[in-house]
Amino acid sequence: MQFKKSLMTATLVTIGGFAAMSSANAASPTSSSFGVSMDVESICTVNAAPAAIVLAKTEAGKATEAVTAETALVLNCSKGSVATIGLTPASTTSLDGTGNLKGGLLGAELVAYKLTSGSATGTAWGTTTPVKTAAFADYATAISTPIFLTVTGTADVTPGPYADTINISVAY
Repeated sequence: MQFKKSLMTATLVTIGGFAAMSSANAASPTSSSFGVSMDVESICTVNAAPAAIVLAKTEAGKATEAVTAETALVLNCSKGSVATIGLTPASTTSLDGTGNLKGGLLGAELVAYKLTSGSATGTAWGTTTPVKTAAFADYATAISTPIFLTVTGTADVTPGPYADTINISVAY
């Protein structure tokens, strides 16, 4: 009988010890952590493409340096970005912003023009002389950049429609 009491006591002490260890472990929670990251990429989009420029009608053979029209390129770019805008006339692929309106006999007659920004009398604007925007305050605030097209010679050509296309490049 004495042996059974000793065995019973030892069993209870052992079970009690395990219970004490389990409750001690349950009372001490552990902690951990994990990182969070994200790469934000730079972006620049054309918010509004320039509207086609339609120059005023001009009489054949008259000096046309005063014939000017304006449109605008509207961009949205990443905060702090500065966009560099280049213009290239398709008629000449000129890098200095000078081009020709083509038309007349066999589409081979030309009326010279130049592209400028800020005013019609400014320096020609191409890709060798690009225009830079101000730094963008944030993506949601668009920046509008004016584009002027000014005829630089006389329209001493066969009457009819004359046209060209301007290609725009934007680096940021």
